Amino acid sequence: MIELKSDFHLHTCDDLKDYVGHTGFELIDCAAQRGFKALAITNHDLFTFNNDLKSYACDRDILLIPGIEKKIAGKHVLLLNAFPATEKIETFDDLYYAKKDGLFVIAPHPFFKARTCLGRKLINEIELFDAIEYCFFYSKLFNLNRRAVRVSRKVGLPLIGNSDCHLLEYMGVCHSMIAVEEKSMESVFSAIRNNSVNVVSRPIFLPKLPMLLIEMNQKRRKLSERKRQELTLPAFEFGKDLEEVSI
Repeated sequence: MIELKSDFHLHTCDDLKDYVGHTGFELIDCAAQRGFKALAITNHDLFTFNNDLKSYACDRDILLIPGIEKKIAGKHVLLLNAFPATEKIETFDDLYYAKKDGLFVIAPHPFFKARTCLGRKLINEIELFDAIEYCFFYSKLFNLNRRAVRVSRKVGLPLIGNSDCHLLEYMGVCHSMIAVEEKSMESVFSAIRNNSVNVVSRPIFLPKLPMLLIEMNQKRRKLSERKRQELTLPAFEFGKDLEEVSI
């Protein structure tokens, strides 16, 4: 039995719906430095996985699982063991059919205060889900994960810790230790379903939470402006305090 330090909710600069500063390769390098052994890149509505990324991760002793954060009927859902066609899933009926092809489905930050969070839809479609996310964005006094914990216990679905990483400095603040028989995607999924998962999390100091949102929005604006400038280039220019706790 081995334990894999894991994070299955990660974004890169390929994300077309958000603005992130690091590449997939930089993300993998950072993960390797911090001891991660299993990852999934889950950009919004974009399947980001190829042999170059897979080999780069493998060379650093990391299992890279294909993933996507898909907006389905207006709600965000994490899909692992994803494939290019998952970009076209639009409804929960579509997801029922696609799940037969081996998708592993996680409810990300389900009860956070955003229209794209699952909320009650998680309860209504609970048989679709394999795990519920415990998200990094919380403090000891402000924690929207608490309802996710209650639902997890009530319905018997495992909790999985993820960082929803947009800024590399926060990668690892919340992650999972998964006990597996071997380092393979199938073994990881089996271990999660069997609740062989320990969520390891560090609450963020409460006053820092709004500062984190401001920092993310500032980077989004800078990157957005940079992308707009790139799109308008003339044609001739294109060549040139935190106590670690276990849950």
